[in-house]
Amino acid sequence: MTVPTESVALRELLDKSAVTEVLHTVAHAMDTRDWDLFADCYAPEAEGDYVNAKAAGREAIVAGTKAFLEPLDATQHLVGNIRVTVDGDIATTHATFVAQHVREGASDSGQYLLGGVYQDTLRRTGADWKITRRRIRGLWSNGDAAVLTIPVS
Repeated sequence: MTVPTESVALRELLDKSAVTEVLHTVAHAMDTRDWDLFADCYAPEAEGDYVNAKAAGREAIVAGTKAFLEPLDATQHLVGNIRVTVDGDIATTHATFVAQHVREGASDSGQYLLGGVYQDTLRRTGADWKITRRRIRGLWSNGDAAVLTIPVS
């Protein structure tokens, strides 16, 4: 049986929309510190390759992200220019981000802005998509870098 072209195109649009929603959900979960929602975006065996760290497994990714963000007073992660490629049950993405990090009491402005790229691989698990690999690369920054380096009190 041949699948009509419209059905294939619709499936691709639905998959791309669902994958894009995962990327937006990760950003929202980080900014609201909803660690259960954040964890739900990742497969148990997920890997993270960050600007200055690596993590293996969902629990390590959650713990590392939580330790990095919780000392901050606020963050805002804006994700855009999302490109999604779907091949069966695997999707790859390339997205840009701008992330504002705020910490009162830092030595200067208390704000650090970072822009960069998210490169993700996701796998369909039933009706959902889960991140299996996330690579983050910073491309530029502006502001008070001490916001990210002040020891936790």
